[in-house]
Amino acid sequence: MRGRGRIGCLVRVAVSVMVVLWASGALAAWVVNERGECVRAWTPASLVRGPAAVLNAPLLPFRSMVGGVLAGEDRSPGIQAKILLPPTLAVVGGAMGLVESVIWFGTGLTDTATGGYFEIAPDEATRFAVGPVRPPFGADARRPPREWFYPCGRVMGTGAP
Repeated sequence: MRGRGRIGCLVRVAVSVMVVLWASGALAAWVVNERGECVRAWTPASLVRGPAAVLNAPLLPFRSMVGGVLAGEDRSPGIQAKILLPPTLAVVGGAMGLVESVIWFGTGLTDTATGGYFEIAPDEATRFAVGPVRPPFGADARRPPREWFYPCGRVMGTGAP
């Protein structure tokens, strides 16, 4: 009987949190309103941010390993470096991916718990993908400019290119 009270309390707290987040107009996505302005609005797609980051996190070390090997192909060093560089870059890329996957997993859990309200998980983590991720030490940087500069797919401000 005592366990039923705890479950009931947890349900009440969860419902209260959901009502507060819903009533406060949770803001989690950039959309174009009826006047053509770029504004933030919570959308049902915001609920998927956290679970997507959690599901992407375990694959990230392997994707980074492959990206490290591909980053080594960009250079044309001597024969010794051609033999040693790919495995070294794979290990370093995998290690960086492992650290980043922990971050993706933690921020994904937080976004899951908050319904995407705070947009804590990186945008790159919230898109399902299985392709290689180039580490930042490669010749071709893997991260595009942050999306908050162009949230609605158009240039914000007057000084942008």
